[in-house]
Amino acid sequence: MNMPIANANRLEIQKQSFAPELVTPFNEMAQHATSDVLNNTLKPSEMLDQHFALQNGSHKDVKQYVVYFRHIMAFFADGSHCGLDKPKQFVAFLGCKESPESIVLKENNVHIELVLNTRNGISQDGAATRIEIPTQSTFTSTIDDDYFVA
Repeated sequence: MNMPIANANRLEIQKQSFAPELVTPFNEMAQHATSDVLNNTLKPSEMLDQHFALQNGSHKDVKQYVVYFRHIMAFFADGSHCGLDKPKQFVAFLGCKESPESIVLKENNVHIELVLNTRNGISQDGAATRIEIPTQSTFTSTIDDDYFVA
């Protein structure tokens, strides 16, 4: 798939980092969710790969996420990219499309928020992102309307 945004963001991909293996543990979230989506026995990237699989590759190798029209695109270090295997799982985001602050994914009526640290790259402790139950109720939907998480 040849997309103009791929060339525009190629330099940004090299600057930003994403470390799904360093995500906050799910122990605190598991008590709030009744679904196995937040199964706390999996590593974060394994949970994302199991419940929110990409068309190609693994979430652990993603360097940047970009909202492209109504889809989330995952970009890898080599410049390749793909979307979710089930695109309808991406329901909302926070921030701008070129560099979202967070991404909201949904499976079996359970929402998770993938919070991305896009401004500072990897922090000193190595944590570039975290997965949590959405902490706010209003996001931007894939069609640029308000999306409410109940």
